Amino acid sequence: MTNIIAIDSSAEACSVALEFDGVVVKQYRVEARKHAELLLPMVDRVLKETATQLDQLDAIACCVGPGAFTGLRIAISVAQGLAYGANLPCIPVSSLQTLAYDAFCHSKADICLTALDARMNEVYFAAFVRGDDNLPVETHQQQVISAGLIELSDATLQSISEQANQLVKVGNGWGVYQFSQQIGTLDATQLSIQFPNAEMMLPIAKVAYQNQKLLKPEFLQPVYLRNNVAKKKSTQK
Repeated sequence: MTNIIAIDSSAEACSVALEFDGVVVKQYRVEARKHAELLLPMVDRVLKETATQLDQLDAIACCVGPGAFTGLRIAISVAQGLAYGANLPCIPVSSLQTLAYDAFCHSKADICLTALDARMNEVYFAAFVRGDDNLPVETHQQQVISAGLIELSDATLQSISEQANQLVKVGNGWGVYQFSQQIGTLDATQLSIQFPNAEMMLPIAKVAYQNQKLLKPEFLQPVYLRNNVAKKKSTQK
């Protein structure tokens, strides 16, 4: 049995989930700008609730983005510190894949469109199809893009029209911006899932562990998708 702790602070929500001997305990709070003070106490609470020591775990899963820059750095720093101290490997997990997994667990959808607010009139976007055991398979590459410019490939549109029993949208980006006509006219149900949740990271991380997709703590890196934030901010002043 794989024992993993998962942490996330990639968006406004901050969460920690621990699976030990088949039992899952979790902490989830929406507290923007408080991740630095919340994350470690949340880790401590789930460990105490299960009477678990870090060195009893197999790995530490960390949401590496895309998402908020400060939040990603906080989560990765915490994950690295815990992993170094307990001599554990790390498992990087995508925020958008986590959202899609959450959607597949709470709907009958075959396809999920994910959009997280990236600020500056942009979203972090990706499309996923339901795979084995609800695991999301990416069909539209994760990218940061203007909501009005998102266009799906012909193959994805064909899959939606011919195979999807239901199409769903998740992420807080959908309620913030106007999307392209192509996206806006799709018959999609918007779920109430706004932010990644560490509990939903656990099944993804367990598959990664079984496939030995592990990193040494020093190689855990954020997925920003945007490399010119400073330049954009300076041009907006």
